Amino acid sequence: METGPNQSQVQSTSSPNITATTTKFIATDGSETLEEMTPELRAVKLTLYVIIFLVSAVGNSLVCSVILRRKKMKTVTNYFILNLAIADLIFTCICIPFDIPVQEMGHQWPYGALLCKVIYPLQTLSLFASIYTLTAVSLSRYWAINHPLQQQLTIKCAKRIILGIWIASLISVTPYISVLRKDSETAGMCKEHWPSKHSRKTYTAWLFVFEYLLPLTIIAGAYISIGWELRKRAKSSNRYLQDLQAEEAKKVVRMLKVVTLLFAVCVLPNNVMWLWLDFGKAEDEYSRFWDLVAFCNIITFANSAANPICYSILNESYRNAFKDHLLKLYYKITGKPSRVRKDFSRLNDSVNVSRKTYRSATMTSLGSFILKTSRSQTVTSSAGSLCTKRDPSPTVMTTSAL
Repeated sequence: METGPNQSQVQSTSSPNITATTTKFIATDGSETLEEMTPELRAVKLTLYVIIFLVSAVGNSLVCSVILRRKKMKTVTNYFILNLAIADLIFTCICIPFDIPVQEMGHQWPYGALLCKVIYPLQTLSLFASIYTLTAVSLSRYWAINHPLQQQLTIKCAKRIILGIWIASLISVTPYISVLRKDSETAGMCKEHWPSKHSRKTYTAWLFVFEYLLPLTIIAGAYISIGWELRKRAKSSNRYLQDLQAEEAKKVVRMLKVVTLLFAVCVLPNNVMWLWLDFGKAEDEYSRFWDLVAFCNIITFANSAANPICYSILNESYRNAFKDHLLKLYYKITGKPSRVRKDFSRLNDSVNVSRKTYRSATMTSLGSFILKTSRSQTVTSSAGSLCTKRDPSPTVMTTSAL
């Protein structure tokens, strides 16, 4: 629905990052009309939200469980991946269940004034935590690969960095929290109330730079430098050393590159929409602008569901750990014995059989050895006795002969 010459347009929500799928118009007669999605688009949107929610919840929960329960998975890189999974869980499993009812109710806010200052900022905060985590892990891999002889990042230090990431993310959304409030004048909507339009534009630009452009520039620089270093090692004369040092590093870096690329691709459309809204005339130029924003939001949410899939495809350790964890869960639910226990039992049986066979073979060999030794000693003894009887003093006989 396009606005007429005497219509004024009122934005119905929301966040500089997420939300808003409908637009309210005030017509010339003073009546309000709400431009809604078509039933087909609405069905597609809800279906995608459900799929994203389920995949993200299961996948990221598996990532957290695998890293926390397996000692060998507790590395610096995996702790950063754990933090990324937690941010993804917050983004999808907390924000989606609250966001969908608001969209379906014409953006009326049913959760109260306090949650108005929590839910939308939480979405932006989790995006900041994700990109800051990707930046931290890229720099840690850069240091580990390009400066292997220097002191490396410890798990304790990584935990402190993760805490700093969440503090920095919270500081980044503080201005957004301060301007959000439930507005009774607009049917109880949760809206931004900026002191001026310039303030809103400044914050939108600041978000784009510090949530997207600057971190991705740092990440790109780190991975380009890592690529040069690995290429330099590949040309070295010591191929054996190069294979040992670089092969595993290449696998990890390849996985992290793909995760970063997915984030960049999935978050970019939503940033473009908000820049277009605040610095252009998006609502005037495109009548279905908010429908487009809604699907850009879905793409942003989809990034959280894509990360666990990326881990399982590109990393063998995660793939095997996921399989083992799911099998254990299946056997626990169905009441069947764990596959690990079965394999352990079979291994024990095999070891016992091997031990019995070894003992039997050893005893047989020992018996044969004793028998052979006994026979040899008997023959030697008999020959000695015979020699003694025939020649009591062979040396004397030889001497006599001479």
